[in-house]
Amino acid sequence: MLKFPQMPGVEYEPVALAGGFDQVTSSHQLPPGALRDCINFACRPQGGYYRIPGYERFDGRAEPHLAEFIPIGISLLAGHVLSVGDTGTFGNINGTVAYVDPFGQYVGLTKTTGATPGTFVPGNITISAVVQGTATSYYTDLTIKDVAINKAAAANIYRADIQVVPGSGPVRGVAYMADVAYAFRDNAGGTACAIYKSTAGGWSLVTLGKKLAFTAMSVQPAGGLVLTEGAVTGTIERVCITSGDTTAGTAAGYFILSGVAGGSYSAGTATYTGGSVTLAGAETQITLAPGGTYNMILGRFGGGSDNQRIYGADGVNDAFEFDGEVYVPLPVDGVMIKPHAVTIHSDHLFFMLGSSIIHSAIGNPYNQEVINGASEIALKGAGTDLITLPGSQSTAALAIFTADSTWILYGTSTADWKMVAFNMGVGAKQRSAQNLFDCFLFDERGMSNLKQSLNYGNFDAARLTYNINPLVQSLRGKKMCSGLGRENGQYRIFFDNGYGIYTTVNQSGVVGHGVVLYPNPVLCNFDSDTTTGETFNLFGTADGYVMRNDVGTSFDGANINAFLNTNINTAKSPRLRKRFRKLILEMLGEGYVDAHVGYSFDWASARVLPHAFMPAAGEFSPLVKWDEMIWDTFFWDGKSSDSISVGLDGTGENVQMLLAVDSDYTEEFTVPSAIFHYTPRRGSRG
Repeated sequence: MLKFPQMPGVEYEPVALAGGFDQVTSSHQLPPGALRDCINFACRPQGGYYRIPGYERFDGRAEPHLAEFIPIGISLLAGHVLSVGDTGTFGNINGTVAYVDPFGQYVGLTKTTGATPGTFVPGNITISAVVQGTATSYYTDLTIKDVAINKAAAANIYRADIQVVPGSGPVRGVAYMADVAYAFRDNAGGTACAIYKSTAGGWSLVTLGKKLAFTAMSVQPAGGLVLTEGAVTGTIERVCITSGDTTAGTAAGYFILSGVAGGSYSAGTATYTGGSVTLAGAETQITLAPGGTYNMILGRFGGGSDNQRIYGADGVNDAFEFDGEVYVPLPVDGVMIKPHAVTIHSDHLFFMLGSSIIHSAIGNPYNQEVINGASEIALKGAGTDLITLPGSQSTAALAIFTADSTWILYGTSTADWKMVAFNMGVGAKQRSAQNLFDCFLFDERGMSNLKQSLNYGNFDAARLTYNINPLVQSLRGKKMCSGLGRENGQYRIFFDNGYGIYTTVNQSGVVGHGVVLYPNPVLCNFDSDTTTGETFNLFGTADGYVMRNDVGTSFDGANINAFLNTNINTAKSPRLRKRFRKLILEMLGEGYVDAHVGYSFDWASARVLPHAFMPAAGEFSPLVKWDEMIWDTFFWDGKSSDSISVGLDGTGENVQMLLAVDSDYTEEFTVPSAIFHYTPRRGSRG
């Protein structure tokens, strides 16, 4: 009986998609799940790559990514059409058309009022007093893709309401405190900078107060009292004591006043309930010079949880304190150079200006008297950034950076300050230092961290971007700012050409790098939280918008164009040819994914065909919560994980995968792993 040789069976190669972007490591030393190229994908801390969420404009009005819609079946009169943006009545529902079904079966309504879907009553469609047809039913025959498209369309309706920060030029700074956003932008004429705050009706101008110097105060007034001098009155918003002592009647400083009426103050005695004070002269209006670049932090002095304030500097004005209503300049006496960075360390307010660090008295950001604990520390070079380091083992530690060196200030006051030269080869660019579990920073050579250590000095420095050095070098000289993505353990660097590097880290080191490319470059950034603990990250743009980052399915209405390209996969046999048959790609998500998968063989050789590029849609929906749904807008068979099967057809020593997404309605999703099906062939002869 003849026996035919047995043909090799199908084998399976599972690949963990992890490691991130790597431009320099040899392909045979790099895991097959690492990336040779990527845009708008980043690393999860637990492994896998995720297509980043989007961003959207913000001014305090309803946020686009929270927009909802109601699908209404329609029957239009002959010759009548509905268009996106039409507002009117649809039976007993009022709303705005966000989406028109190309087959004419339904429209997606948003900004709806009147009946809920469960109480919908069919009736006329009336737009601008003209009957267009009939609203026939609450339309329920939607796919998950239909839902995604309609939600994105509804977001566009809300997006159109949100306005730029009034003024001219770029947004110069953003901050977020107690559920309110603040934006700094030069006025229309470019003659001064103004502060705006977010409200339910959009941006609202913050009125700056007036500054009035005083001497010889013996009883410090409470905020809110009226300061009176003859017919002149004003409300005391802040009392800033810069020298002297109230118990001795020698306290001097300045008031911040609002509502000054009846003329101007003059040198002499003024009174308030419970005391009096000697004024040094007339009040002056607080104004901000244009052209600054704002660096801001949240902090507080003293006890309590209700005195959090914004502290900041911009390089052209005095440093400041701001509680959302009252703006307090913090001048440095006798110094013409303006601070460009501030921080709070050991209950002192530190100012960085030129080649010096100046700090306030203990517990008093307004006082710079040496007798009360203030001092100046000279630097060997122009300072760039400063930040309190997390988790030092013995005493508090403040990192002070120049462009090419790092110094550590140990101690808690002038009684025990100790300045240590830490590293004369690692520095930081302005606005690059950020604290995660360690301090991360960026200079012209790339990204570093100051890692907690048992070694002398308590910290070790480590360079983190050797494997993406070509990208880092291509971005040299670009203006930049930094931020954090705490939910994914990320240190983020943004450049003024729209590129950014998302580096995911954990206590063991770098998980991997991702690259982003934003149509609206990030010029200033602020990372914070809402009062309920939700992450809230903002950035400012060149055309005057403030964007909320990490939300939505688009780049402020534009498609998110994203792709990743993996390293070669040899299935552990670099010189063995294989017939590749199938790819199973694992996906995790909570919405519709409109993706395409491509592949290539033998280092993407043009001699090996085909180079396929095939659709790979994923349909996900979150778990239903009975108290968080609108009837018939959820899916009973919803799921958060799926596997996508893509046929492969070709032979080669190795294979690479390309995953691409280009849409404005695809939700954030993750690809943790892939499985390649292949049949071994002969060894390569070349």
